[in-house]
Amino acid sequence: MARTPTAPARREPAPEAPSQPAAAATPADPTSAHLLVPRFLRESAPGRWLLRPADERRDLVVLAGLAALVFFPYLGAVGFWDPWEPHYGEVAREMIQRGDYVHPYWESAWFFSKPILSLWLMAAGMLASGANDPARGISVSTEWWVRSIFALVAVAGVLGTYLAAARTMSRRAGFWAAFILLTAPLYCLLARQAMVDMPFVAIETLAIACLMIAVFAKERVQDGWLYAFYALCGLATLAKGLLGIALPGAAMLGYLLLTNDWHLLRRLRLVTGPLVTLLVAAPWYAAMIAFRGVDDESKTFFERFIIHDHFKRMGFDPTRREFVGGVHTTTPNTTWVYFPEQFGFGFFPWIAAIPGVFATMLQRGEARAHGEAAFADPAERSRRARLFVVAWAITSFCVFGFAATKFHHYVFPMLPPMAILTALFVDKVLDEGVGAHSVALILGGVLFGLVAQNLAMTPKHLADLFVYNYERPYPAREVDPRVVFSALFTAAPAVALLGAPALRGWFSRKPVREDRADRLWIVGAFAALALVLAVYLSAVHWRRLSPHWSQRDIAWVYHRESAPDEPLAAYQMNWRGETFYTRNLVRQLKEPGEIRDFAAATPGRKWVAVEHGRLASLKTALGTRYKVRTVDKTSNKFALVVVEDTGADTSASPPPAGADDVPASFGAPR
Repeated sequence: MARTPTAPARREPAPEAPSQPAAAATPADPTSAHLLVPRFLRESAPGRWLLRPADERRDLVVLAGLAALVFFPYLGAVGFWDPWEPHYGEVAREMIQRGDYVHPYWESAWFFSKPILSLWLMAAGMLASGANDPARGISVSTEWWVRSIFALVAVAGVLGTYLAAARTMSRRAGFWAAFILLTAPLYCLLARQAMVDMPFVAIETLAIACLMIAVFAKERVQDGWLYAFYALCGLATLAKGLLGIALPGAAMLGYLLLTNDWHLLRRLRLVTGPLVTLLVAAPWYAAMIAFRGVDDESKTFFERFIIHDHFKRMGFDPTRREFVGGVHTTTPNTTWVYFPEQFGFGFFPWIAAIPGVFATMLQRGEARAHGEAAFADPAERSRRARLFVVAWAITSFCVFGFAATKFHHYVFPMLPPMAILTALFVDKVLDEGVGAHSVALILGGVLFGLVAQNLAMTPKHLADLFVYNYERPYPAREVDPRVVFSALFTAAPAVALLGAPALRGWFSRKPVREDRADRLWIVGAFAALALVLAVYLSAVHWRRLSPHWSQRDIAWVYHRESAPDEPLAAYQMNWRGETFYTRNLVRQLKEPGEIRDFAAATPGRKWVAVEHGRLASLKTALGTRYKVRTVDKTSNKFALVVVEDTGADTSASPPPAGADDVPASFGAPR
């Protein structure tokens, strides 16, 4: 007799687990920092302390340590890079010498091309190093003190990127975003430069992090974050001008247009908040607008900084009410591919994730609620935070992409938002597996290969990311990283493909089900490549390149081997380093006739700094009466020569036809 099937027993719902404190929920949101640490270190006592699930403070310690590893080694081992570092450095040195920290001064005139914050930072480093001590030459510790301040600002930008993602999305996404940013070549190289760009981008990133936390944080926060945003916007305005307000404002406007969340305007403290920005930035700007001094082109601060360096660089001249083709750019008539190409070099190797980033951006999730009700749900606030980062990246690209004046490093403000979006894609790969994103990863592999091939064959692309003149000769014979680049760029994908268990099974025709080890191995291989490449670029490659872009070495030779009464001149060059490293005592000789007058004016030896390409013109201008002896030619750009009077009375020959004379404006700041 057949048994009548019984109905399955009804399962009672499992009792709800008691609520846990926030720290206990962390294991579901690991930082993946263990991917970067060997097993024997992970299992040591310090490794267990660093890598065990904990609050965000430990993440910040780890990230600050990694950033210091990349940014700080050898900061003072090489001189300031021409023309920007010594240009701004001389303005800062003049501040100390003149005792005037409000009105910047350069060489023999007022300097209005840059706002004050970076100059103050450089002056602080010079005060610490004693750069203006009476001894001959600049203090040997000047570069270290000055650049260390900028490197600390770069670390703050990394930590701000972490907080922006961790507080609004997840700690793991925040950790990956910060790690991606600190290993991006453009970021780690600019972190070692005393230029205005790092303070601007790092402070802007901190400002937007405060804004995101105030608006999108998973837990409601105090208005202090919002007022910190406005204060940091004031500092960013002191770092780069009106862009300090324009970029965060454009990002928020872009977000509002994407989401229609106009109700947020009531929460942004649009009356009291901008007053905080004005309290920070307005005093210096008001003092400068009221100042009646003029620069070396007889322009006031308003005419130079506001009209020339803001509106004309965007392609519009408000005084004539006409469009212009930009001012002072070394890359005129660029096309739309200009910044994507530079972004590919500056964001390598994470460029491999960009197809996945775009695929994720195009996926429109269904909103659970609209308007103010949406912000009652932490998950929906996190989704809105992602949309804000998308708007941040798009507006950063558009502001500089549509500008008439362009330099390679103008892609820099795109890096923090793209690092966050890349981290979100890495997060999805770790959660959902490689197979779920196979198409995007294959396309990313092709993109990785194209950029890697370009960098391996032409490493000059990396130097061009942060220099002024892109036609300047690259020291390929003295500095050749192609073998190292080729080895690194080949090893990482090989390890990623052959090391993952599932992929090894595919190659052996014995498929193995993908598990978490595959994802960790593949992502970890690229993380290791990024970290090794960043350390190599910072501690090795940048250091080897520096003598060819700095005049510190030839200045040291001059101070060591010359007598106190032997003068130094710079012949047909205005690269700024010769002014800074002689404390503005160098003689600038721009015309061929001036060099003979200089040689005849003083008895004994005379010293001249000259570009290698103009050494023949120098000898021709001096004639046979003067003997020219090269003392230092370590740099592939500059030479230091001694001019001695032979006593012969031979007239100088005229310079050859078509001699390459340098106009007075050559090497002017951005």
